[in-house]
Amino acid sequence: MLDAGLLIIRLVIGFIMMGHACKKLFGWFGGEGISGTAAFFGAIGLRPARVMAVCGGLIELIGGFLFGTGLWTGFAAILLIIPMLVAIAKVHAGKGLWNLNGGFEYNLVILGSLIGVALAGAGAYSLDALI
Repeated sequence: MLDAGLLIIRLVIGFIMMGHACKKLFGWFGGEGISGTAAFFGAIGLRPARVMAVCGGLIELIGGFLFGTGLWTGFAAILLIIPMLVAIAKVHAGKGLWNLNGGFEYNLVILGSLIGVALAGAGAYSLDALI
């Protein structure tokens, strides 16, 4: 059951991160696309904003895919930890813990899941195990 549990966590986190990437990169799922993401990134002090928007989106897309499939899982976790830490530092930290107030609760759950799976390993149902 441990391997099934790791698979579920990887798929949920991987697909959520890929979804966030698609919002940033393509404007899907109600996202702002590159231009809107760049404007937001510029407003919170990330420069050059457009480059950061593209890089942030690509990191989430690639990291989400790798994490979800269980390929290079430790590396994928590190890729996805970076935008979570930036989001906490630049957007959520000053608003406390709870998401209802704009806090970092959601980001902390993602971070904990990434670190936990990276420490435990991707499990038997992963490309890491297949390789």
